[in-house]
Amino acid sequence: MSELFWELKGWELEDPHLKRRNALPFQRTIPFIPVENGLYIIRGPRQIGKTTWLKEVLSQKVKAKEKCFYLSCEKVQNSGELSEILKATRDYGTILLDEINYVEGWDKVVKSEIDSGKSKILMITGSHSVDLRRGADRMPGRFGAGQEFYLLPMSFSEFLEVRNQAGWNKKTHIENINDYFKIGGFPAALAEAGPKVQFPTKTLDTIRRWVVGDFVRLGKQENFVTELMIQLLKTMSSPVSLQTIAKKTSMGSHNTAQDYISVLEDCFALRTLYLVDQNSGSYRFRSNKKFYFRDPILFWLALKLDGKSYDEKHFEKLAEMVAAEHLCSRYDRVGYFSSPSSGEIDFFRHDAWALELKWSEIPTNLSKAYLKIALLNKKVWTKKNYLLEWPEM
Repeated sequence: MSELFWELKGWELEDPHLKRRNALPFQRTIPFIPVENGLYIIRGPRQIGKTTWLKEVLSQKVKAKEKCFYLSCEKVQNSGELSEILKATRDYGTILLDEINYVEGWDKVVKSEIDSGKSKILMITGSHSVDLRRGADRMPGRFGAGQEFYLLPMSFSEFLEVRNQAGWNKKTHIENINDYFKIGGFPAALAEAGPKVQFPTKTLDTIRRWVVGDFVRLGKQENFVTELMIQLLKTMSSPVSLQTIAKKTSMGSHNTAQDYISVLEDCFALRTLYLVDQNSGSYRFRSNKKFYFRDPILFWLALKLDGKSYDEKHFEKLAEMVAAEHLCSRYDRVGYFSSPSSGEIDFFRHDAWALELKWSEIPTNLSKAYLKIALLNKKVWTKKNYLLEWPEM
C-alpha cells in the first residue's frame, strides 16, 4: 500500500478539516477517543463535524504510534471494493470509515469483517440515520465494547460554553436565547456569526445544499422538498395531517408526503411529535402530528425557500421548536396532548409531566387541558425560565 497521508510528518497542519477546526476561536470537545475493541457507529447530519472527529482520532492514534487506517467512503465504488480494503487492513488496530452510507450493502461487509475476528477498533460515520440504524440492527451482539453515538448541533448549554470559550460578550439569559434562535447549533454557523452575532448566510447556503443534495441523491424531486419545508414552516407548532400537507403541496399523495418527511427525519433535519394517549401513554400514530425542524438554521432555510428573510417576529415559533428538540433529546417518549373539550398541552410525557410554553414574561391563557390534567409535575416555560427549569421525572 502506498504512503498514506497521515504517515507524512505534520499532516495535521495541512489537513483541511483539522485546519478549519484549529482556526476557530472555540473548540467543540471531541466526545471520545475509542480505546477498546469494538464497532463504533457515529450518526449525525452533514456539516456537524463527524469527519473532524475521525481525523482527531486518527491524529491521536498516530501520535500513540498505533497503526490505523482512514477512508472516505465517498471514493469507494461498491461493497466489493470496501470488502477488499478491509481485508487488506486487518493488521491495523483502528479502522475509520467516513460516510459509509455511500456504499450500498456496507453492513454485510462490516458484519463479515467483524465475524472474521480480525478487526479491532472499527469506527464508522454516516449522515443518514436509517442506513446506519438498519445496518446496526443486522449486527446484534457484534458491537463488542463499541457503541452508537449521535453527533448533533450544539444544545443551548453547549452553545453558551463555546461562546464563553471564545471570549465573546456575556449577555442576559434572554439575549443569549435570542442569539441561539438566530444562529443555531452548527459550529460553522456560530463561527460565521462571530462576536457580533451576524446572521450566518454562508452556512445557510451550505445547509441548503446538504438538504437538497440528499434528496437529489435519493432520486427525489427538488421542488417537492422545497414545498414540503415551506409547508412544515407554516404549520409548525400546530397538529397537522399528512393529507393536509399533501394537498398544500404538489405531492398530492399522503404516502409521498410521508416518504419525503421520512427523508428529512433520517438526515436529522426534522423531528416528529406524536399525540400521546392520556390513559395508555401510547402514541396515536394515525392522529395529526406536530413537525419541528431540529435546528434554527433549518427554520431560516425554510423561510428563505419561501422567499422571506430573517425576522425576529418568528422567535415565538422558534421557542417552541427549540423546546421540542431539547426536551426530546433529554427525555424519551415525549409527545403532545390534545382534547376536543379542553385544548392542547404543548409537551407531555405520560404519567410524568406536562409542559406549556408561553413566550412572554408572564404566563397567561393556559389551556384548560394543562390546568385540569392530574399531574404533580406541571411546568410553564416563559422567557424567564426557558431552558433553565426542567421537568422532574
